[in-house]
Parts: sequence; structure tokens; C-alpha cells
Amino acid sequence: MCPSVQITEATNDRLEELQAAIRRETGRDVPKRELLERIVEDACESKEAVIELFSDDHDP
Repeated sequence: MCPSVQITEATNDRLEELQAAIRRETGRDVPKRELLERIVEDACESKEAVIELFSDDHDP
């Protein structure tokens, strides 16, 4: 069973823009699931940078 996550329409639009860019550059269709998995994987490798995004000193 795959958990589901609700995202805003704006975030969905941005994911679709990324999918389109990947398709243009590589000729490969990448499902949103795979795109999100890779984004999370990359974020886990840069935990400090991601944590900094949520620090009190950082403006959203």
C-alpha cells in the first residue's frame, strides 16, 4: 500500500513542469512518484540544507 500525500495545485503544477523538462531533456517520461522519490533521496543527502529551510532564522 502506498501512502498518499495531498499537495497544493501550485506544487502539482511545478512537479508537472519538472516532468516536462525531464522529458524534453532526456526523452524519458518520469512518473511523479519517481520524481518525488528522487527529490526526497536528494534532500536526505543534504539534510542540513533542508533543515535550514525550516529554521527560525529563515523566512518562508
